[in-house]
Amino acid sequence: MHTFRFLFAAGLAALLLAAPGCSDDKLDEIDTNPNDPLTAGVRQLLPAAEAGLAVGIHGNEAAWFATTFVEHSAGVHAQFEQVDKRVPGSFNNTATNNTWVGIYAALLKDLDTIIRQGSTGREAGAWRYVGIAKVLKVYTLSVATDLYGRVPNTAASQGIANLKPTYDTQQSIYQDMDRLLTEAVADLDKPTTLQPANADFYYGGDPAKWKKLAYALQARLANHLSKRDPQGSATKTLAALAQGLASPADDFTFRSYSTLATGENVWFQERNDRSHFAVSRTIYDIWTGLNDPRRELLTGTLADGTRVPAPNGSSQSDQPGTLYSRASTNLVSATAPQPLLTFAEQKFIEAEAQLRLGSGPAAYAAYQAGVSAALANQGVPAAAAITYLAQASVSPGASALTQENIITQKYLGFYIYGAIEAYNDYRRTGFPALRNTEGPAPRRYPYGQSELDSNRENVPATTSADGVWWDDGTED
Repeated sequence: MHTFRFLFAAGLAALLLAAPGCSDDKLDEIDTNPNDPLTAGVRQLLPAAEAGLAVGIHGNEAAWFATTFVEHSAGVHAQFEQVDKRVPGSFNNTATNNTWVGIYAALLKDLDTIIRQGSTGREAGAWRYVGIAKVLKVYTLSVATDLYGRVPNTAASQGIANLKPTYDTQQSIYQDMDRLLTEAVADLDKPTTLQPANADFYYGGDPAKWKKLAYALQARLANHLSKRDPQGSATKTLAALAQGLASPADDFTFRSYSTLATGENVWFQERNDRSHFAVSRTIYDIWTGLNDPRRELLTGTLADGTRVPAPNGSSQSDQPGTLYSRASTNLVSATAPQPLLTFAEQKFIEAEAQLRLGSGPAAYAAYQAGVSAALANQGVPAAAAITYLAQASVSPGASALTQENIITQKYLGFYIYGAIEAYNDYRRTGFPALRNTEGPAPRRYPYGQSELDSNRENVPATTSADGVWWDDGTED
């Protein structure tokens, strides 16, 4: 149930069925090529890639391992319980293989096809699709390199022309992603022969919103480099944010789940079908210490009406959900939206960058805006949000604001869908303090077993204790 291929296929099938369509004649006109009739058109490839990003990365093993590593959740069943308890050999190349295959055999392959086909290929001039695909490629590639370290980039997606791609340094990948985002903004401004409209699940083909996302993503990636270049990364982050998301209306959020069995929110499917995770005691105790209304709002109750979090590393097995609380239906339901990059996250990024540059008042204003937006995203009533923000522990003032304040509130705002980015933040900053009784979280993911089987000579020799370049400054 939890493998990438099943979730991707099941989720995508429902989404495509649910998406409004254009006429059969128009689809035939767009997608019929007498010289290459078996090649999918950009209109088919884009929704597949967009769904894959939500389902196959943020609703699968990549995010599910991360949710235990950052202690949003505790693993209480099967593989994720073993990984949470640091059972030797449990976090291995097989465990991360679905993520690796999904990124390289599906997402990047489809996105590179859109870019090639829509710029110089048989659908040349489809610049709206090309620009969107470049943004999505950067998003996908950033997940790959942030989790694994050095990965194939310049030699990837060449099919039989290169079955053993070499690996690029993370530093060069970050430079290439920055270039692609700049290109994407330019492409989105070009006259286009095809409009995505309902083939785009996120923004309906609106180029202005995609450009804002490109800048927001550029800021996120620049901020990742805080350990390598604190001042320079902050300056670049703020420059990008000046053209980023203008409000929560610009959030990059997947909202196309349905009540169909094959189209439900994948975290909802996981909870109902496998139930690997309980609410972590770590985040529960942070909520408690801050008198945070999200503790009751986002934590489900047991049969007796109590809320019981699970301790990372020492919880009992609990697939039935009788011992520990799960995320509540206020957050995880069949049609719950799945945020991928939000205005709230952007404001926390801004706050951190301003703080590194010594701009306390600007950092504090951005921080408070981030907290407010995160509370709203997670359904906290306005009155409760005002009371929460009035506490000195939440709003310490501009002169007392710390990086720990910012990252802790960002971490709370990421619950439960933003685990991958929370994992990136933890490796950069060390916040929040984690409490797994069996030892620290891994610093990276092991490469997929299929890559070892087919391309072993190019796979870097690393361990899960090694940091990626932006973390420890080395390139394996």
